[in-house]
Amino acid sequence: MLKRFLCILALAALLFLVDVSAAQGNALPDSAFISGVNGHAQKHSLSCEARSAADLATFWGIQIGENEFLETLPKADNPNSGFVGNPNGTWGSIPPHSYGVHAGPVADTLRAFGLQAEALNSLSWDDLRAQIQAGNPVIVWVIGQMWGGASEHYAAPDGSVAKVAAFEHTMILTGYNQDTVQVVDAYSGQFQTYSLSTFLHSWAVLGNMAVFTSLEAEPEADPPVETHSDTYIVQPGDYLIALAKRFGISWEKLAQFNKIGYPFVIQPGQQLLLPVQEAHATISEVVQPAPTPKTVNFNVNFVVRLPLVHRMTRLNVLPPQ
Repeated sequence: MLKRFLCILALAALLFLVDVSAAQGNALPDSAFISGVNGHAQKHSLSCEARSAADLATFWGIQIGENEFLETLPKADNPNSGFVGNPNGTWGSIPPHSYGVHAGPVADTLRAFGLQAEALNSLSWDDLRAQIQAGNPVIVWVIGQMWGGASEHYAAPDGSVAKVAAFEHTMILTGYNQDTVQVVDAYSGQFQTYSLSTFLHSWAVLGNMAVFTSLEAEPEADPPVETHSDTYIVQPGDYLIALAKRFGISWEKLAQFNKIGYPFVIQPGQQLLLPVQEAHATISEVVQPAPTPKTVNFNVNFVVRLPLVHRMTRLNVLPPQ
């Protein structure tokens, strides 16, 4: 009798877990699409990452040129550290030949331009769905035009290792339903639709890598600008490149003068020293408010904001396109 009771209890517990799992799986909508992402065709054979980043920044109201982004990206022998090779190199090669860049340096450079960005790998499909339903387009690393492929490990001259794959490529994920995904292809700048299974297979080659972005919350009120003859206090919404333009100097010079290293991130409240000859230039200009995000349209009747799935891991040293 006791044995029968325990069996019934175990079965009830199993059914409960199944119900909870099903409920969690249904927490995200079956379909969601983001409007307002405008794509442009990449200018160079290997500049897909810069093109995707520039188009995504524009969605958030931050204007960055493709070549401007390319020039700001660090250069390296390992795509996890910077852009490998020549942007006009032959597509389809792997390091040490011209290749491109992975998510980490792209996210770092976007932050230097004032956009919150995070590079992640080992993501799940639900992680991406949660971002789309929250209104955040995502840069994803795939192979070619959603092709399959095989990755391999590349050892850079400095001893660091990266997972790489031929025909690494980026697209911006903007929507999905139960069977398909919608992306903006950096190659053509056009919207494309692929089957979900095709996308997941291609995305997995480089380890389910992506860059998530969002805007910082706009402050309730702009604090007064604290200035001296040769210093500037960083305000919310400031970023290094914009400040350098305001002061009429190069961002490299401003970073070097303040000993700001890669990835060139500045924080509100941080005091910047200005070269004496530029100290009186435009320091008293009004701090520009953070740009307003685009409107997001969903074909669902509700919106639920969920935390990122715990399986996400920060991209420390990983690859692809």
